[in-house]
Amino acid sequence: MSTSAQKLHTFITYCQQHIKGDEKGEAQVFLDRFFRAFGHEGALEAGASYEERVKKGSKTGKTGFADLVWKPRVLIEMKKRGEKLQKHYSQAFDYWTRLVPDRPRYVILCNFDEFWIFDFDIQLDTPIDIISLQQLPERAGAFTFMELENRTPVFHNNQVEVTERAARRLGELFVELKNTAKRRGFTESVAQRFILQCVLAMFAEDRGLLPRDLFISSVQDCLNGASSYDILGGLFREMNTPEITVAGRYKGVDYFNGGLFSVIHPIELTREELQFLDVSAREDWSQVRPAIFGNIFEGSVNETERHTYGIHYTSEADIMKIVRPTISRYWEDRIEAATTIPELNGLQMELQSYRVLDPACGSGNFLYIAYQELKRIEQVLLEKIASRRKSPREQLEIGFVTPLQFYGMDTNPFAVELARVTLAIARKVAIDKFGLTEDPLPLDTLDKNIVCQDALFNQWPKVKAIIGNPPFLGGKHLRINLGDDYIDRVFARFPDVKDSVDFCAYWFRLAHDGVEDNGRAGLVATNSVSQGKSRVATLDYITQNGGYIHEAISSEPWSGDAKVHVSLINWAKEEPSQYYLDNSLVSSINSSLQSTLDVSQAVRLTANKNCCFQGVIPVGKGFIVTEQQVKTWIQVDPKNQEVLKLFSMGANLAKNPHGKPDRWIIDFNEMAIEDASEYSLPFQHIQATVKPDRDKNRDEKARKYWWKFIRSRPEMRNAIASLSHYFTVPRVSKWVIFIPATLNWLPGDLNVVVASDDFYILGILTSKIHRIWVKAQSSTLKGDTRYTHNTCFETFPFPQTPALNLVTSIREITQKLHDYRTQQMEAKQWGITQLYNKFFNEPTSQLSKLHAELDKQVMQAYRFKPTDDILEKLLQLNGELAEKEARGDLVLGPQAPSI
Repeated sequence: MSTSAQKLHTFITYCQQHIKGDEKGEAQVFLDRFFRAFGHEGALEAGASYEERVKKGSKTGKTGFADLVWKPRVLIEMKKRGEKLQKHYSQAFDYWTRLVPDRPRYVILCNFDEFWIFDFDIQLDTPIDIISLQQLPERAGAFTFMELENRTPVFHNNQVEVTERAARRLGELFVELKNTAKRRGFTESVAQRFILQCVLAMFAEDRGLLPRDLFISSVQDCLNGASSYDILGGLFREMNTPEITVAGRYKGVDYFNGGLFSVIHPIELTREELQFLDVSAREDWSQVRPAIFGNIFEGSVNETERHTYGIHYTSEADIMKIVRPTISRYWEDRIEAATTIPELNGLQMELQSYRVLDPACGSGNFLYIAYQELKRIEQVLLEKIASRRKSPREQLEIGFVTPLQFYGMDTNPFAVELARVTLAIARKVAIDKFGLTEDPLPLDTLDKNIVCQDALFNQWPKVKAIIGNPPFLGGKHLRINLGDDYIDRVFARFPDVKDSVDFCAYWFRLAHDGVEDNGRAGLVATNSVSQGKSRVATLDYITQNGGYIHEAISSEPWSGDAKVHVSLINWAKEEPSQYYLDNSLVSSINSSLQSTLDVSQAVRLTANKNCCFQGVIPVGKGFIVTEQQVKTWIQVDPKNQEVLKLFSMGANLAKNPHGKPDRWIIDFNEMAIEDASEYSLPFQHIQATVKPDRDKNRDEKARKYWWKFIRSRPEMRNAIASLSHYFTVPRVSKWVIFIPATLNWLPGDLNVVVASDDFYILGILTSKIHRIWVKAQSSTLKGDTRYTHNTCFETFPFPQTPALNLVTSIREITQKLHDYRTQQMEAKQWGITQLYNKFFNEPTSQLSKLHAELDKQVMQAYRFKPTDDILEKLLQLNGELAEKEARGDLVLGPQAPSI
């Protein structure tokens, strides 16, 4: 047995003996051993991280924690033993979507017994492989991405390959029939219908809707001399006959519907055509992915027609970037918020009437995925109802979401027929996927739902959600490709839209007008949609007429054949609680597909350097001592008080009255060992409690200078040495409120220190202007704000030419605010966080009034108007000051102008 196989067997044995399958308690142990099985020292040693924070992008604003992220290779999400993994792929997809940059290629869902491997770039809701724990040694080839060498894996369930083969072969058959149709006495539309009848029959056979091997044996009989006109034509007639066929060749054939099979035009196929059909029928059609079967359409429409109308294939992953923000998360949030049986029953009734439209549906890809997502949502809702009723899940009504809730429009008759078939197939796929008890037959007749019409000139059905990929065609190509008469009709239909806009722009306007109140929409467009006249015609129209763009990809290369960059835009008619731009959380998205809080391009200003610092980093628990030890050591030798200091750790700033520290620390600063040893008792304590751990530290400096802090911050100490006090704020806090600190407080690394004792500077830092900038620049932790000196402070543009009377006034009002806060915290024995939690948002409070007065004066110092976008103005000022510094001009940093 090879070493690698032995490691996998060792892993399996360990799991069988020691792992019970507890997601919370055992996931990290399991994953660490999993990494070791592939030759790593452990998960962390390989560079992976546990419990990585990921914003979910839901209305609740909750943060998720991905169990393991190893960029750019794999995301692993663990579930408890026995958990059905199928219902968790959407959570994994959301995590995967947000993990940018260096998004992992693969995703694994695991319940300790099974590994479901996903490649979302290829296929979504179905794993590209499923491997049990016991199969690991024999199926290790599927996990080569886990190895040190990161070789290409071999998967057993790549449905895309099956789908592409089946679609290509049927596409070739269709082209052959189309090219010879006139000579053989039938029309192209007859050939289209015949091909789609074959598609549905092959799918039905491998999904168990037709008797086993009936279609493929029929094709074989034809190859052996029987007539396809009789044999296949007869099968299609039986599929349209009410009641089950009781005898004969077609015994057991059930009634399908009166849609696709309502008209039967048998065709006598040539032997070559039968061979095309035979090869295609031998594919495993249960593995064919309807969501991308539109390839048959793409492969059948001639190149000229595709180019003329801007028809482009859409990948499943890109479709989901529209469907989940527009449909899925809307329902997930509502289900999560519902807590009572009446609320949940109301959602069930509403879901039954929820309607979705794709006004440029092509072969039905968007509709298919939207249907599958709503069926999954249906199961989530039923599970919650069952848990509230405490009744068996099976007793609940099943199957209230049907394909009849989905609508489509397209001008291509073959696309329309294919879309109907795709959506009809969707129901059986959902039944199999979720183990439902719905009757899949007869198939829904979708002739009135998916129609062959021009969306620009026909009435759209009223729906709650509109999704799709309208045709792309640059404005300058419209007349060349579509003709003067048609474009004149378009211009007459949209008199407010000027020339030279992309063809897809008209769908955006109609979608916004067509979706019902509080409805939602998501469309794909070329990235020109956020530029120039196209933006005015589309996204400006949306945002100026009650629409909110809540999630968007501003630009990415298209997943299809077209060599274009696209934008994916989701918007709603009600204000959302969260916005995501390019998979990052932002405060809002404007019509240029930019965030008004995207200040990442702000420049670190030289004038602000060496003014703001992170506190010291000791590394060694022994540095922290009790107040009693301090008193004892000082009593023995008063000289010891020179190295014993109050230690500010961030929490005290927020929770203690006046922010006073409640810890002490031994601080030898930059002393040589000879000097430090003169403080006998503190030195002996460090030698006994810190040195043993430092001796094991990988950092040579930490081992060599064991009595010193790892980061002593001499620049900070020098900057504050001559001040009467300095200003400090916790590195992570809710309110980001600086307070004055005395020099005998030694700030730790959880503090941020500003080297100033001027209450004018404190006033600027306390104002809403600075807090807005900090909120935009900082990362967040559990909803709190993380203040970083290089992004939040060094990029912040201070007022440059404030009037001297304003400087004095800001200084005075800040002193009043400080005195008030001090008095309140002393009287109530509160920390500053409790004080602000209680009174900041109470407009009648003195705290709120003083802040309002301070904000007013700081606004005047910047010469900002109340109607200004503060962040935009600050970003503009940052750019102006950076240019001045580049020219060598004077820029005012954190100091008041000279009086």
